[in-house]
Amino acid sequence: MTLRRRVRVAMVALTALFTIVQGTLAVLAMHEQEDDLVDDLVLAASRHLARGLERSGAEVLGEGRERVLLPEGYEAWWTAADGRTLPDELPPSMRALADGPHLDSAAGGEYHIMVAPAAGGRLFVRYNAARNEAKVRAFAAQVFALGVFFIAMAAWISRYVSGLLVAPLEKVARLLDHWAPASEPGAALPVDEERRVLDAFARVQVRWEQGLARESERFADMHHEIRTPLAALRTDLEMLEGALRRQAEGGAAAAPQAERLRRALAAVDAITGALEAERALHGGRAGAPQRVPLLDCVDDAWASLGELPEARGLSLRNEVDAQAHALVDRQALMAILRNLFRNAAEHAAPAQLRVGYADGRLSVADDGAGIAAEDRAFVFERYYRGRLADSPDSAEAPDAQRAAAPGAGDDYQRGLGLAIARRVAEANGWSLTVEAGQPRGTRFVIALHDAADTAAPPATMS
Repeated sequence: MTLRRRVRVAMVALTALFTIVQGTLAVLAMHEQEDDLVDDLVLAASRHLARGLERSGAEVLGEGRERVLLPEGYEAWWTAADGRTLPDELPPSMRALADGPHLDSAAGGEYHIMVAPAAGGRLFVRYNAARNEAKVRAFAAQVFALGVFFIAMAAWISRYVSGLLVAPLEKVARLLDHWAPASEPGAALPVDEERRVLDAFARVQVRWEQGLARESERFADMHHEIRTPLAALRTDLEMLEGALRRQAEGGAAAAPQAERLRRALAAVDAITGALEAERALHGGRAGAPQRVPLLDCVDDAWASLGELPEARGLSLRNEVDAQAHALVDRQALMAILRNLFRNAAEHAAPAQLRVGYADGRLSVADDGAGIAAEDRAFVFERYYRGRLADSPDSAEAPDAQRAAAPGAGDDYQRGLGLAIARRVAEANGWSLTVEAGQPRGTRFVIALHDAADTAAPPATMS
């Protein structure tokens, strides 16, 4: 059965149930009201006869001029204390009745009877309610006819309403069929709209899972292909650094080249660490924590930026105590610090960057122009740029600075750096927040929670 037909059946069934219940209650209420009304009429007639008996005696039921004429359908008998019965013999079915109202359903109809003491005897008044019952049956027939009419109307209207209700689902089914068609060309689609949508969703889910699997495979291939040349490059750089060190020991001036090599090695380590951190995030798991010296992490993250901070006029003041350690994933922490440092270089410079650590909280604060209060709530959103600028008038870096570090800020101008930092922090169970610096600038705080493992009194946070 199709979903459209099920909706129609449900609507008709509900309408029929409501109509039947309401009609039945109406007929029962009508029948009860009819019984109560007839009982009141019989009681009034019996009281009228009782007063006549008290006033004129038994003649009111006889043939004389004192006889009381009863309305159509009424009958009356009076029994004296000595057993006499007027005007004729009392029907056998009424002889044992006690005083009060009674109902007798005989073959000739439905009788309402009232028995009451009167004039030293007992008065029996009976009314044949056949005509009243006929009116109740006529009312029931009218209710039944109306019920059939309303049920038929519901069946007709349900065709239109079911179409309106099922139309969105049919549209979704058509879109899904177009997006993820059946694997077998020409295969018959299910008639039931619900089954059609469920089958289409199942096909979409399969394709989605296949796409995720292919993405994971491509990421693994890319990781493998990039990591191998990076390892070779690092080996060559280490050998070149050793040669320069030996050259410096021989008296040659090699300090600038050695510094550049150190930065190149830090950049290679940063790329390798970023790949490892991204692979862990892609797999939905955090890296294994280890006891990390935080001072070295800050210095290595800063060195991995190369000449960008110097070109932009950003300097570092590392106030982390040399004895401060934390049980963290080093690559994840390095990824957060690199993004925060680069964000400061892109938006806060020229400025000074101060890094401090206390009570499991690593702070990165600059003394730039700061971020507007209305923008701070959105800085961690991907691609958010708006008025996100940690420099006066949201100005871009001067042309000379961009020329000194060409292409350095292209990705970060798209608003990805802080979003990546927040994502890495949350994946490791940390929190990354932003607040206004004092007296100016911006302050980011990385709360490492239970990762603190300091061996010396912490330095004062800035």
